[in-house]
Amino acid sequence: MDNKGTRRKFVVGTTVAATLLATVQEVKASSSSTSTNGIKTVSLLQRKAGLSHEEFVQHWTMVHAPIAYDCPGVSRYTLTIIKSASHRSDVAPLEAEFDGIAELYFENQAALDAYRASPVTKKLRDDGATFIGRELDMVAEERVVLPRS
Repeated sequence: MDNKGTRRKFVVGTTVAATLLATVQEVKASSSSTSTNGIKTVSLLQRKAGLSHEEFVQHWTMVHAPIAYDCPGVSRYTLTIIKSASHRSDVAPLEAEFDGIAELYFENQAALDAYRASPVTKKLRDDGATFIGRELDMVAEERVVLPRS
């Protein structure tokens, strides 16, 4: 079976989507940010037409991700590869097709600003344009609920 025409469905119940939208917020442009949780960006990624999910993941993990090592300001970078998705039967689904979720973590606004201004970040974004077809980027504040302290 040809995988080039298949796409993983990422379906999010509206309760989850509403929670995500409620917690995602723009971070004030202040280099004196004192947030103990820091800042993170979350990107929902869909591969370019003509690429299989496997080809997308191969490029993302073997070519793209290593470029991030040289980007200033990044304290953590995670790749979430979508394997499957489902939705609750008691909540209307939000249907969108994604191949992965990228999360970049920054200690503060100054670190995020350094990342955004870097020529290495431009190289990372230029490479992303070679295999990412669609993307939704969010700046978020992460609040850890579990484990309990």
